[in-house]
Amino acid sequence: MANFRYPGPICQTQDWYDGFDTGTLIRWRSPPPSTVGTTPGGTPSAIPSACTFIQPRMRGTVHAPAAAFERLRHNSGAATITHATPKTSQTWPDGTSSGALEQQITIDGQTIHVIRPTQADEAGKNLPSTAQLAAALRALPTSQRAHTRTVLLSPRAHPRSTPTATIAGEAGSGEITLFPVGSTQSQNDFDNRVMHESGHNLQGSLWNSGTAVAAWTAVATADGNRPSHYAANNTGDDFCEFGILYNTTKRTPCESATQQLYPHRWAKMESYLGNSPRATSRH
Repeated sequence: MANFRYPGPICQTQDWYDGFDTGTLIRWRSPPPSTVGTTPGGTPSAIPSACTFIQPRMRGTVHAPAAAFERLRHNSGAATITHATPKTSQTWPDGTSSGALEQQITIDGQTIHVIRPTQADEAGKNLPSTAQLAAALRALPTSQRAHTRTVLLSPRAHPRSTPTATIAGEAGSGEITLFPVGSTQSQNDFDNRVMHESGHNLQGSLWNSGTAVAAWTAVATADGNRPSHYAANNTGDDFCEFGILYNTTKRTPCESATQQLYPHRWAKMESYLGNSPRATSRH
């Protein structure tokens, strides 16, 4: 959907879950984690211990492990990062302006424009370095990374962040914006956040009508679960939260269990990306 922006996952999820004002977001509880593979008259198969991150989460967001992103990075070439050049004035999402720095990250022939705050302005904001951002972008499948053209690292909080609910990112129309958070972030934290946010840009290339959105709602309903509590925020966040599971388990020993837990979402994602010979007959 052109020019439509979705808020991304909030890192301090316990604050959002426990302290958000009633009615501010549409929210539903996810069902408790369970075994997978249940079929009529069949027995569920256990989730391998290395794959427990795929289970629906009662709180917070999907959080795939560091090893999954390291594996994905092997599918990409090295990132080339240009020297930072000063920008006299940058208007941030809250409407304020200050000086900034601009850089380019190039991965496998794709160049992504990065705008970040000056060193003084970013102190204590727990934003990624450009090298950390490049590593997170390298973990994205090429077909998903292709829909992100710009990353903005804002030193100012999201306009709708509150003392009890920190919005850490949003995306749309080919742009990702990451906002300050209150706790130190690891590379794995940035990997999960960037994959979620870039999922919104992929989603924007796939959903150009209410019918397209309804099609994803239908498969999510058919699965009867949610990848995470945050996925209940809206249909777009459900898509992006599941997208992390799809990307990090595809062609791994966790793929079968993920398919069993989310069969309809998996088939729909396959149809979007052209990975299934039966995809065109699905939903």
